[in-house]
Amino acid sequence: MIFQGQEFLEDGYFQDTDPLDWSKLQTYSGIHLLYRDLIRLSRNWFNQTRGLRGQHINVYHVNNTDKVVAYHRWENGGQGDDVIVIANFANRSYSSYTLGMPQAGQWRVRFNSDWEGYSADFGNHLGYDTVAGGGSMDNMPLQTNVGIGPYSVLILSQDNS
Repeated sequence: MIFQGQEFLEDGYFQDTDPLDWSKLQTYSGIHLLYRDLIRLSRNWFNQTRGLRGQHINVYHVNNTDKVVAYHRWENGGQGDDVIVIANFANRSYSSYTLGMPQAGQWRVRFNSDWEGYSADFGNHLGYDTVAGGGSMDNMPLQTNVGIGPYSVLILSQDNS
């Protein structure tokens, strides 16, 4: 849920007598874009992230030392449905972080919260497309490597085929 004005960093307590400062929509247009992108992913706007609407979730990678968590969301499973969300809660970036994956093949980054297009203050650490293969890891049949910035989130999925 998004509270009134949150998508352009409106501050202060909500009061129905205090109008929104619509100039912040231009000032924080990147944050508005971030919210738009997340909403489109959760609505499966481009038919690539159906799993974000599904009821199934498996938190399969919890690294307390490095403060990285990954979970798998899906409705029926398969390409265009399986979604992996990776969250880095540390102030450290990773150019190659290894974790398990549920399906073989190409996985595309659909969202990188560290992208400088959302804010010039963000680090723009490369979150790159990757290929799952090799041996099992994290109780998943395959594994892959991802790049992820500090205090950021990646959302990955496969193309529909």
